[in-house]
Amino acid sequence: MTAEKKILLDKIDYLINKRKVELLNEIPSVHEIADGFIVRFFTEWDNCEDDNNIKYKKIVNKDNLDESIVFFYIPKDSIFQLKQRFYIGDITCLSGGMEINIDDEVHSLNNYTKISVNSDNIEGKALENTYIVTTSNRLDWSEFTRNYVKVNKF
Repeated sequence: MTAEKKILLDKIDYLINKRKVELLNEIPSVHEIADGFIVRFFTEWDNCEDDNNIKYKKIVNKDNLDESIVFFYIPKDSIFQLKQRFYIGDITCLSGGMEINIDDEVHSLNNYTKISVNSDNIEGKALENTYIVTTSNRLDWSEFTRNYVKVNKF
C-alpha cells in the first residue's frame, strides 16, 4: 500500500468514526416506568451538585409563584442528602422506589405513592431508577434555605 492510500484510508476511517460518535450521541436514553416508557434526552435538565447522575427540572406554577415544584430522575443506588439546603413539603413517586430518612424516621416510596415530608432534614437512596415530583411552599422555607437557593440560583 502506498503512503498516499494509507493517508486517504486513515482520513476516511477518522471521518467514519467521528460521524458514528455524533450519531450515537443523538440516540436518547430510554427510561422504563411501570406502565410504559419515557424517552428522555436530559439535554435541558440540571444536575444535582452532589451527584451529577441525578437530574432535575424545575416546574413553574404560573398561578402560584410561591409554590416550588421540581421533577427528579434519580438513578438506582444514588444517595442524596439535603442537609437543610432545600425544604420539601410533599414527595410523589411516579415510578421506581426509594428509601427516605426524614428527621431520623425511615419511609419507603414506590410507584404512585405520595408522602408529606414538611422538612429540610432529608436524605435517601434510590432502590431502582426513580422519578419523583417534589412540591413545597416557599413561604414555609427557612431563611437559611431561601438564602442558599438565592445564592446558588436554584
